[in-house]
Amino acid sequence: ESAPIIDAVQTWIQERGPELETHPCTIVDLCSGKGFLSMYLSEILDPKRVQKLVLVDKQWAMCGAQPSQHHINWDHIYGEIPGPVACDDDDGEGKTEAMKPSYFDSWPIPLQTSKQDLKNAQNRREMKKRLFESAQGPVLLLAVHLCGTLSLKAVDLFNDNKRISFFALKPCCLPPMLHVTRNEVFQIGTHSFPATDVCASGTFRNSKWKGPPRSHLKARFNSWSDHLYQGVEEGDAGTTQKQKQEFEIQTKGGFQNVFIFAERDSKSTENTFPLINVE
Repeated sequence: ESAPIIDAVQTWIQERGPELETHPCTIVDLCSGKGFLSMYLSEILDPKRVQKLVLVDKQWAMCGAQPSQHHINWDHIYGEIPGPVACDDDDGEGKTEAMKPSYFDSWPIPLQTSKQDLKNAQNRREMKKRLFESAQGPVLLLAVHLCGTLSLKAVDLFNDNKRISFFALKPCCLPPMLHVTRNEVFQIGTHSFPATDVCASGTFRNSKWKGPPRSHLKARFNSWSDHLYQGVEEGDAGTTQKQKQEFEIQTKGGFQNVFIFAERDSKSTENTFPLINVE
């Protein structure tokens, strides 16, 4: 399900060419999990045009802390590469060094983790300050397989941060019925809609669906996708283009095949950046 987003990111970066070599972009991967999408992008994108990839997930440990059992294991990002390392001494003869290289230095484009809860307003403000406003170039916001109301928060991040030049959202499951019980009305940007339009019961347990037939939920998912698309602001938010596309990712009763893309004009006054030297 990441394939359409990978293709869109590659196209966006290729189209901007030398512009990004002066002001390389930052890619923010929301709800990244272990970071398979970012790891793949690090291997295939041009390091001259992408400064770093930031893996955002509430299950990471805090920066500099020792991960606990309930945290995502980050050895593949910060851990040491196993095995001895041979290098040349002053005489040109090989010798074994005790210090081992880190995976962090092995990625073509640097990967960084960021512990953030998208549902926490303070965390979103921190993201705005530390990830978006401090970026030395355009920001690409990727939101793949976001469950329930996390998709709302992803759209909010795009609407509220004009430094984000590219946005890709792949919604996942529908919001739970709890929001209907509370008589909630969802709001994203200037668009609002009742929870009764989109919420549904059911969940996956041990990789098995527990609830009504998934095919019965297709209409609600289509409504959910439409509302998310309408919530992506144009006009004052600087969006010049947005589109909703379907790619056949799920089969055999699956229906979550909608992708939402949005771009902002890179010539916007809020998307001008100081000149930096890129080595």
